[in-house]
Amino acid sequence: MFSFFLTGCNKSGLDYTIETVLNPNKISPLTAILNITSDIPCKATVKVLGDISVEQSFEESSTNLNVPVLGLYPNKLNQVEITLDYEGGQKIDVIEIQTSEIPNYFPDIEVNKLEKDKMESGMHALDIHFANFGKFRSAPIIFDDNGNIRWYLDLSFHGAMVGPFQKIKNGNILVSGRRTIYEFDMMGKLLVMMKIDNNYGIHHDILELPNEDLLLCVGKRDAYMEKDGKSVLSDNDFIIHFDRKKSKILKEWDLAKHLDVNRDDLNFFRDGDWFHMNALEFDKRDSTIIVSGRNQGLVKITWDDKLKWIMSPKQNWGKSGRKGKGYDTKPYLLTALNKEGKPYNKDVQNGIKSADDFDFPWGPHAPSLLPNGNIIVFDNGPFRNYNNENNYSRAVEYEVNEIDKTFKQVWEYGKSRGVELFSTIVSDVDFLPTTKNILMTSGFISPKNVHKAKIVEISPKDNKEVFEATIFLKNTNRGNKPGWGQTDVLYRSERMELKN
Repeated sequence: MFSFFLTGCNKSGLDYTIETVLNPNKISPLTAILNITSDIPCKATVKVLGDISVEQSFEESSTNLNVPVLGLYPNKLNQVEITLDYEGGQKIDVIEIQTSEIPNYFPDIEVNKLEKDKMESGMHALDIHFANFGKFRSAPIIFDDNGNIRWYLDLSFHGAMVGPFQKIKNGNILVSGRRTIYEFDMMGKLLVMMKIDNNYGIHHDILELPNEDLLLCVGKRDAYMEKDGKSVLSDNDFIIHFDRKKSKILKEWDLAKHLDVNRDDLNFFRDGDWFHMNALEFDKRDSTIIVSGRNQGLVKITWDDKLKWIMSPKQNWGKSGRKGKGYDTKPYLLTALNKEGKPYNKDVQNGIKSADDFDFPWGPHAPSLLPNGNIIVFDNGPFRNYNNENNYSRAVEYEVNEIDKTFKQVWEYGKSRGVELFSTIVSDVDFLPTTKNILMTSGFISPKNVHKAKIVEISPKDNKEVFEATIFLKNTNRGNKPGWGQTDVLYRSERMELKN
């Protein structure tokens, strides 16, 4: 962190000083604060100059302004234009701010396609986590259309993975560790830190509800299930409703109550990780929750804890419950219909085969509701059709008829690109509200030679790419053993405006 002063005046009598403080909160190195003192109240506009400028205007008029600067270029003597508007005149100055290099383990970014007039506005935010010898060092990044990193948040102080990185309704950044929830502003200032009950551990997702409470994906201490006659500790199979204002847990859902914990057709981790919950979506139309379980599929439950449906291949579903003594899950399985409204054959319903125009989401991530009520989800595709022969990932849209317990595939993108976008884990898909485009993130593409991720913005009208970037991951801080925390992962990405 450093600071310097600039003093100026003009013929109309505005006297002012500008103190520049780089990285004021010590975790956001491409930001600065301008402390502007003047003899006449004024308003400020700041603009980071460059190929892609970043500009912010502020309505506050005062003789003492604290103005945030975001979007500095790394390793550069940045030119920042400051416009001061006051009664009777305007003053424009340019100051210089020197920044340091970004960390050497950050990815190289290549923009492959850019059709700006067809894209959603904003920059490109990465919820990225770097290998750190069996743990993760988390540092969300925002880059511009030229592939230049213009913002990042160094969260290494936490000592483990922190995420997912998201901007919430109040404009702040929300991330979490296993038992700690952090809320920052874009300058890296810690605004709120909350702890959850030690009997729970947050895993993979936090969802902000319309009333600003949170839904958390969690594992619960001492939650056991029966597997092959043995008692096994489970994980990632509870949801909790968390009151942010009171920092209090209000409600709990146990997914094992509603599902078959012994169904292991897609579980390749350990017996207790039967579901592997990774994402939540809230349907405000009927106060229900759509849950993504990597090892089972998509599930919808009600606020009062009842199962509505299961979207998954129908093979080998039995009774629900931690001891397998609950109700039959089969009546809750959605039946897949073709475009004519007729059910596909048994092999397709069981997931043994895929139809040309339909498939289930295999190992899914990031379901969300579209404005038309349909569901869009990232279909990772690991072990598709219970084999390793059809390796592709895709974004896919489904229409669900909850009364008839049926669903149809409406749209897809990615299948034709095969292994080029194939990500067995993590990943994301988002609806972009202005353009109605789809943003697809394949976060862990790992062919033999190059480990990378892909971000693609697609116009669903013609399935044409309007933006594409390749994120080349470096994996510099790896141990000798493979596994979680030994390779870089891009968990999600968002289109995001760079402003405080």
